[in-house]
Amino acid sequence: MTLLSIDGQKLLLDGAIAFADIERTGIRVDVPYLKSQYATLDKDVLNVEKTLWRTKEAKEWKTRFRDKSSFTSPTQLSHMLFKEWGYFPTKETRKGNAAVDDEALRKVGTPFTTNILRMRKLLKVKDTYILGLLKAQTGGFLHPSFHLHTVTSFRGSSSGPNFQNQPVRDIELGGLVRKAFLPLEPSHQFGEIDYKGNEVVSNACYNRDPNLVAYISDPAKDMHRDVSMKCFLLRKDQIGKKIRYVGKNGFTFPEFYGSYFKNIAPSMWESIAEHKLVTEDGVPLYDHLRAKKISTLRNFTDHIQKVEAKFWNETFPVFAKWKKIWYESYLRDGYFDLLTGFRCQGPMRKNEVCNYPGQGTAFHFLLWSMIQLHRWLTENKMRTKLLGEIHDSLELSFHPDETKEVLQKAQQIMCENIRKHWRWINVPMGVETEVSPIGRSWAEKQKVEIGG
Repeated sequence: MTLLSIDGQKLLLDGAIAFADIERTGIRVDVPYLKSQYATLDKDVLNVEKTLWRTKEAKEWKTRFRDKSSFTSPTQLSHMLFKEWGYFPTKETRKGNAAVDDEALRKVGTPFTTNILRMRKLLKVKDTYILGLLKAQTGGFLHPSFHLHTVTSFRGSSSGPNFQNQPVRDIELGGLVRKAFLPLEPSHQFGEIDYKGNEVVSNACYNRDPNLVAYISDPAKDMHRDVSMKCFLLRKDQIGKKIRYVGKNGFTFPEFYGSYFKNIAPSMWESIAEHKLVTEDGVPLYDHLRAKKISTLRNFTDHIQKVEAKFWNETFPVFAKWKKIWYESYLRDGYFDLLTGFRCQGPMRKNEVCNYPGQGTAFHFLLWSMIQLHRWLTENKMRTKLLGEIHDSLELSFHPDETKEVLQKAQQIMCENIRKHWRWINVPMGVETEVSPIGRSWAEKQKVEIGG
């Protein structure tokens, strides 16, 4: 990791100064709620464990392992599933053993493994998240550290606790944890300002693929909807939010970040069941695909291979060519330079070489914007405070009298001023905002329109 320019040095120094204030301010958490939730989860874990012990599988487990029996032991679980009960292992660990991670257990799909998954989730939220927050808080406040120097791509990180690692995708787990995060004052509002498609934007600044630029620049275009249409052989009017979500996170982003059809297809196929995907005209997605002569994972994998070929050869050929040239340049020189004034060097895998420019630059978009917003809040003696950042988003405690003004200023900085600062940004920037009612938690934020 090397600073390449004066601008890069200034960005890090200004960022460190802003983070010093943000870390000092801290983040308020609801300690009584955390303690109550910890006790509730402890009971929930015990109830699931009691349910497991009443099963015939548990009796066989007890016979095999006696007083050493533990449902949390991967070794014991693997032995029982694949050697005693004869289930077929669908994944392997790096050491070549049968995997018993969540994905593998979902594929087994029995009531017993469903309860094991439930117990795992409850234990994780109880011991990793709830207990972790209780241990880290002091006087009802967290003071996480935000780092600018620990990641090869120059992306930011966090520790003590890791504020960026609070659960999001699991609605149940995320809701339980985020309910503990409160605005600084009971009279304030917890809010979030999120860069829309931040890493897609930053990638376009490097590869300048005209089709990618067009998708970002034209609000009528929807890359993830179009991908979903091709992956699932659907019409535009058949695609709802869930199917679009699977197309976006199951195909588009994995492809952008270096995965390929043999890994993508099984995950997408499983997601159909996991999300209970149904077309907008009411047809279960498995039934729809079956009518299109795609009835097995093997059929679907063959289909996704064809979609992948067209994705790179026809939709984003310039992006594909850029990846090839970029990696060859790294192999020759041993480093590559970010547009924001940093040099990434040292041993890296191909995917890292091609992904780090987008990741690091996207974070620098947020970092520069955060610095400007923090400076403006300070100079204008605003009561609204920045609480932290999570890669593509800024978290704030808004004073209600200032919410609209701060959101408008943030939008100006993040979408307009930044493009004047870095003239090489070749596509529009956008933000999405969510704000909780007065005094309410992070879990209760609602989408708001900034307006003029």
